[in-house]
Amino acid sequence: MKKWKKYLGLTFLSVAVVGCSPGGPEDDASGDSSSEAEDGQTTIRFAWWGNDERHDITQEAIELFEEENPDIVVEPEYTGWDSYWERLTTQAAGDNLPAIVQMDNSKLTEYISSDLALNLNDLIDEGTINMEDVSDVYQDMLVVDDSTYAISAGSNGLSTIYNQELFEDYDINLEPGYTYDDLHGEMERLSEEEGEDFWGYDFVKAEYETFFHYARQFDQHFYNKEGTGVGFENETLEDFLSILTTWMDEGVATPHDVAVEINESGESMVANEEAGMASAASNGLIGVQTLSEADLGLNVMPNAADGEKSGNWVRPSMSFMISNNASEEKQEAAAKLIDFITNHQEANEILRAERGVPIASEVRESLSSEVDETVQETFEFLEVLEERAGDSEPLPPPGEAEVRAAFDRMVENVKYKEMTIEEGVEGFVEEAEQILAQ
Repeated sequence: MKKWKKYLGLTFLSVAVVGCSPGGPEDDASGDSSSEAEDGQTTIRFAWWGNDERHDITQEAIELFEEENPDIVVEPEYTGWDSYWERLTTQAAGDNLPAIVQMDNSKLTEYISSDLALNLNDLIDEGTINMEDVSDVYQDMLVVDDSTYAISAGSNGLSTIYNQELFEDYDINLEPGYTYDDLHGEMERLSEEEGEDFWGYDFVKAEYETFFHYARQFDQHFYNKEGTGVGFENETLEDFLSILTTWMDEGVATPHDVAVEINESGESMVANEEAGMASAASNGLIGVQTLSEADLGLNVMPNAADGEKSGNWVRPSMSFMISNNASEEKQEAAAKLIDFITNHQEANEILRAERGVPIASEVRESLSSEVDETVQETFEFLEVLEERAGDSEPLPPPGEAEVRAAFDRMVENVKYKEMTIEEGVEGFVEEAEQILAQ
């Protein structure tokens, strides 16, 4: 068994990729570039966060777009996660946002409420952004009051990543529909058989995302419809926390300090062969597999009880927003680039589903035979998820970042026995509703 290997990689559910090169033609907040458009050309700025691989393949796709659209010049602005949002804040304050902004689900509502995100309905209706080959399930989360504010850059869903070889050795077969009790029994057996410094399940410090899924199985939601408070009963969160703490106390799930260290280091317990299974965004398999000598697989999340519906839904891993303060000419050019990324076969062969499973069905089908087995598995998982998925969760309300931070603090305090589950839930709900009421 390999113990505490020092890999550099992706955390399971992190939307940020740390250690990225700051970039763009000029790395300043204004987004000015030395590139100059010729007469008759429209110049648009395109901002995204990511790692070096994303930067390289995105720029290659941009070059192809410019070859096919010689009247448009695209200036890239790319950086890592933290500096990305700092730059956008500065640009938004100066009415200088890029025409296309790669957007995270947790941030989009703030841009909509600040009137910074363009309603894309007209561009879709006139066919500049062709969505005829895109099922609503891939876009629902990005539609607010019948207005479309972004186009999904790729889809994923909450999943589990597991060590296929280990599961075969122990004859573990968790068919979709398996319950938390089923999972506990198998992970307890796995922990006992593998011995010290091995845990059956790793929640990967992703309790926030996992509770969304858990609550939805009881027709409850993390936030209420208005976004002014929580949308779940205290007892539901108490039951969820009881699962977390019981599994951790019994040695079935990773201790909190281990989960924190792994999350911060960019390592993976499953890749290190120190856990058998873990919570994950489905496209996280691609990065984690590169860290593992064992073959890894994807499975759906557990059900709360037999016969309960899945709490999952298909979600954008990230999306593309068009700035509301760009000129009409730049907005139309930006829409053409988004359409190109969404529907162009060769562009998607370059991009290789790195941002998530393509949302256009023809692209998805043709690309599935071109990508490696790991990426194919993420495609197949989305097909399974699409059959089981419920309605899309609404975008989180403004204040979501503060609520999430409060939730994470509460979970840590409960895990370390600094407060009871009941005290933790009561205090968190009170704090969350104060934040959301502002």
